[in-house]
Amino acid sequence: MASDPSNPTAPPDPPLLLVGTDFRCSPLELRERVSFAKEEAEKTLVHLLARSEVAEAFLLSTCNRTELYLQPRDEDGAYKAALDMVFLARAPELERPGRLYVKRNGEAARHLMAVASGLESMVLGEPEILGQVKQASALAEAIGAEGPVLKRLLRSATSAGRRTRQETAISSGAVSIGYAIVELARQIFSGLEECRVLMVGAGEIARSVARPLLERGARELVVANRSQERAAQFKDELPSAELVPFDRRQDEAAQADLVVVSTGADEPVLTRKHIAQAMSSRRSRPLLVVDLGVPRNVEPAAGKVENVFLHTIDSLDLLIQRNLKRRRDEVPRAEEIIEQELQHFRAWFRALGAEPLIARLQKQAERIRQQELADALPRFPAETHADLERLTRSLVRKILHHPSSRLRAHEGSADDISRLELVRELFHLDDDEIG
Repeated sequence: MASDPSNPTAPPDPPLLLVGTDFRCSPLELRERVSFAKEEAEKTLVHLLARSEVAEAFLLSTCNRTELYLQPRDEDGAYKAALDMVFLARAPELERPGRLYVKRNGEAARHLMAVASGLESMVLGEPEILGQVKQASALAEAIGAEGPVLKRLLRSATSAGRRTRQETAISSGAVSIGYAIVELARQIFSGLEECRVLMVGAGEIARSVARPLLERGARELVVANRSQERAAQFKDELPSAELVPFDRRQDEAAQADLVVVSTGADEPVLTRKHIAQAMSSRRSRPLLVVDLGVPRNVEPAAGKVENVFLHTIDSLDLLIQRNLKRRRDEVPRAEEIIEQELQHFRAWFRALGAEPLIARLQKQAERIRQQELADALPRFPAETHADLERLTRSLVRKILHHPSSRLRAHEGSADDISRLELVRELFHLDDDEIG
């Protein structure tokens, strides 16, 4: 067990080893090479557990990070196995300084809790990572790679991630273009369930916007694009989309509730006249228009048409920056929660040190109970023996309950370790004396 060398009385930390790389350390082409699908992760964990240096293992692999957590029997050997089997075999370039990070013991535990809480994500507070941690944990548990230490650590990390989302605003507000548009739409419409969405343009930006709109329940999605090939690619990725010719964009705008425009055009593809004509058949029904083009794809004057709400990429960026600031303001509270969960995990681990002593104490008490009961039973009628058995068991259990609870609650400090030694001496709990 490791402890803080600057504080010799500091309680020991759980022995853990983390080796990882993420978006801060490695470019996408390297992260892709050390990304593990479910079957690959399972095979790798099995091979790691076959190494005598590794007691427990957990592998977290997402698009932005690959991290291996180990409970090592031999730290040097476990580190070499992690390096060779998970990282360098797939991407030798990761051996360059700064490509990998290594954390140990309490720092490794704190890091996993921060990851599950969204504090280590590319987008601060993103919610998907908690589900990815749970999925990776379920795989490790299913194949027996998680032992008691990692299982308890994953429970603490999951609790930290859940609490930061429930007790703070770390995940509130849109911080991507797609979800910012969702947020704008919800300000104008009661919900997306009744919204018909028109996408003018079918490029990567359009697809990144369409996904969250569909995830949040948009009723219909229509795509107007000049290139049929790119429109077909859009439909391959999002099969529910309806494709229409580009020259029908004005007619479709009249039917839509939300229009998102993202083309490579150098001049507006929707003018004030287009929008005014579209609105003439809508009565008082509002229209939200989002122009993601640079240069602008929608004539600015279109925003002056009655019941038209026109937003540009700059106004979306202001919304995103405001939401990011709100999330950053929540980081100290999230870190408090992580610290609380880390202390719970440390307390659990330190309590493990008392378990062998408690077991010996209970074994000794049971031996004494059986000896005394065996001597006493001949002096009592046979019909009372079962009652005496239950009575003596209950007495021993009640007498030992409080001492056992206090021993399990010790914090692992030097004073507490001395207290364990005192209990061992007072009750003569040496291993060779307990038969």
